[in-house]
Amino acid sequence: MTLHRRIITLVAGFALLSLALPSYAEFDWDAKYAGDFITGQSNARLLALGGAGVAISDGPSAVLGNPSRIGFLAGQGVSLMHADRFESAVKVDHAAWARNNGDHAIGFGLVRQGVDDIPVTALRDRSSGINPQNRPYVANWTSASEYAFLLAYSQDRPYGTIGGAAKLLYKRLDTTDGFGLGFDLGYTKRFGGLVLGAQLRDAITTLLTWEGGRQEAIKPTLRAGAAFSFPVERFNAIATPVVEAEFRSEALGTENAFIPHVGLEWTIRNIVSLRGGMDDDRLSYGAGLAIGPIGLDYAFVGHDDLGATHRISVGYHWGAVR
Repeated sequence: MTLHRRIITLVAGFALLSLALPSYAEFDWDAKYAGDFITGQSNARLLALGGAGVAISDGPSAVLGNPSRIGFLAGQGVSLMHADRFESAVKVDHAAWARNNGDHAIGFGLVRQGVDDIPVTALRDRSSGINPQNRPYVANWTSASEYAFLLAYSQDRPYGTIGGAAKLLYKRLDTTDGFGLGFDLGYTKRFGGLVLGAQLRDAITTLLTWEGGRQEAIKPTLRAGAAFSFPVERFNAIATPVVEAEFRSEALGTENAFIPHVGLEWTIRNIVSLRGGMDDDRLSYGAGLAIGPIGLDYAFVGHDDLGATHRISVGYHWGAVR
């Protein structure tokens, strides 16, 4: 059995397992933000471009950004990312690997989001309510962690490149564990300097099952966008504007159902990149430096209520297509 057939078989197995989850569990179809930790982008470059990634992510960054684009980087590549969100209250880490095998590609990814030092309070007299003589105190400290393990595959077709990613979710809140299975689908088509891309995250609705039987649904999100690269010979640079529209089915009927993403990348001599964008109504910006096979990127996103997000990522690329 060839490698890509094995991967397809594994993804199909994940699908059958997800359908076999217990039907008697308490089900929350309207759970909000259950999949928020994997709705962002996987490296600083994409975050600086307003979060637009379906048409411009490639190699390892595409495992999460758009699985159909994991083969758009020749050879193999790895990427590591760390982010401090909301004034360092939330830590996010991402690691990914992708390999282009010619007409198909494979990739793996790991995402972790964690919040540490969460106080757990209690009352000294639990039989009485809160009052000046019975104030809450910190009984102990705990943490919350969320993980996603992704396996991605893409293949070239005459009508474009298609891809998919199976993902296993694990969450731990204090002493309670939750598990989930989900799938993302992607598509890409290139027309010279113009690239069109689309991704359907949580395509068949991702189910998250907690200890005790409670289930939460992570509803599908559709992202569609375009990127256009053209040379600016006067400055020996390449300009790449990107646009993307995000449609969140969990927010249908609200103003958050549609989120626009726009960005502009200005790359000089294929070494230094300056980036800026808008993620909905939040300004983002950043820069990148390419030193041979090594890429370093930084991004900043502000937030009026929750504070700033800083993200750094490093990538390494080697080899060529066989």
